[in-house]
Amino acid sequence: MINVITACEAQENDSYTIKNFTPSIELMERAGKACFELIKERISKNSSILIVCGGGGNGGDGLVIARHLLENNFKPFVYLASSHLKEETEINLKRYKGLIITDLDDFLNKNSIDVIVDAVFGVGLSTPIRQNYVELINKLNLVDAYKVSIDINSGLDSTSGLSLGTYYESDLTITIQDFKTGLFLNDGKGSYRDLKVVDIGIKHAKPNNFVHILENSDIKEIFKKRDENTNKGCYGRVALIGGSKLTPGALLLSYNALASLRCGVGYASVCVPSSLYEIYALKNPENIYTLFHDENGQILFDEESLKKIINYSAILVGPGVGTSEEVYKIIKYLLLNFKGNLVLDADALNSLSRYGVSILKEKVCNSVILTPHIKEFSRLSNIEIEDILKNSVELCANFAKEYAVIVNLKNNVSVISDGVNSYLNINGNAGLAKGGSGDVLSGITLGLANKNDHMLLRAASAAYILGLSADIAVKKINEYSLLARDVIENISDAINSIIENK
Repeated sequence: MINVITACEAQENDSYTIKNFTPSIELMERAGKACFELIKERISKNSSILIVCGGGGNGGDGLVIARHLLENNFKPFVYLASSHLKEETEINLKRYKGLIITDLDDFLNKNSIDVIVDAVFGVGLSTPIRQNYVELINKLNLVDAYKVSIDINSGLDSTSGLSLGTYYESDLTITIQDFKTGLFLNDGKGSYRDLKVVDIGIKHAKPNNFVHILENSDIKEIFKKRDENTNKGCYGRVALIGGSKLTPGALLLSYNALASLRCGVGYASVCVPSSLYEIYALKNPENIYTLFHDENGQILFDEESLKKIINYSAILVGPGVGTSEEVYKIIKYLLLNFKGNLVLDADALNSLSRYGVSILKEKVCNSVILTPHIKEFSRLSNIEIEDILKNSVELCANFAKEYAVIVNLKNNVSVISDGVNSYLNINGNAGLAKGGSGDVLSGITLGLANKNDHMLLRAASAAYILGLSADIAVKKINEYSLLARDVIENISDAINSIIENK
């Protein structure tokens, strides 16, 4: 498991360490030396190296790197992007005895640069950068060189990963002590090709205050070897409520994902409008069917049919079902009567938003898992999309805590939280930006929700498996051609990878 912190937590840890353990000048020395050790492994002695330093602590780290490069017979050049230097940065400027560039444009025109080290902004950056820095970073991005960034790529918000005007694009980013959320969220994930972390002895003011990123070994416990003396009745029943005349295909993806997952569910019942039964019949012979009353292909609240599935282990509502008061009645009935695990996706979320989210607080379910994308979460929470993108981890956790639910906030990197603990899922690729991906996720989530233990881990694992399946699939196809069905076909390979811990 990888631990991740926000910019605020990083600054708090710095202050805590400096006050109680290690002077800031010593931490700067350790950071620069550790970064130098990684950089020197990747470049040759005759490389021409430009270190671009800001005036804060990040710039001080860059000056320490420059000094160690010089002392080890490399050829560094330093450009100061600011004339206002922090005290420790000023000290390290005096310690550096190498060349200082005063005219960057002239230097770049007359010299061939092999390596550029970005040490302009650190984790403290949180407001849009001035135009002169926009021009500087864009200029550096155009140079054909091996690019390194220290702590986080300059121009990114260290918490949200959003660009604050523009951002430096690196081959390698070396982050100090802990991974920051902004390295993975929004623009952050695409800002580097390789990411490393160096330990310089910074202490954690709140040792257990982390966001987590799952690895194969963390999920393996979900897929324990089955006992031989068992039957299908030992592994639970799940149901999927969805489908409508306008969107009959969405549910197919969801329950096919469940079948492909082969996650151990004993029975899977597909609950569809009765007039559309022929569309779904025999599409997946492993499933059974429960037919709901409908009107013109739109599902209606049907207590008799709901009672048939009320004792199942997990139920999913939403894919392709349409937004309506009838759907809301189904959700309300399940929240007040179903004691298993309820997954709400797509139109179920839209129906909640329209007719009342507060009903979530009255649930008797073992757990409720919501899987909204950013726009759906905006409707649920009444928070603007722009604000969600700026602070997705905290807002997701706040909503989950308020309603005592698990939220999988879907984006290029998803946030999964129960209000106490939070995960980021960094698996996946741009090929998932296509219709049907969310339906596959809801099916995987339902498949993993057939048990009542480790529910947050199960919800986070569903996102992990979706992304890993897409990553496996894209190696065989490409990001442009990837379809939801391709992801489904590679779920078994993803689970094999987890079981074998590869």
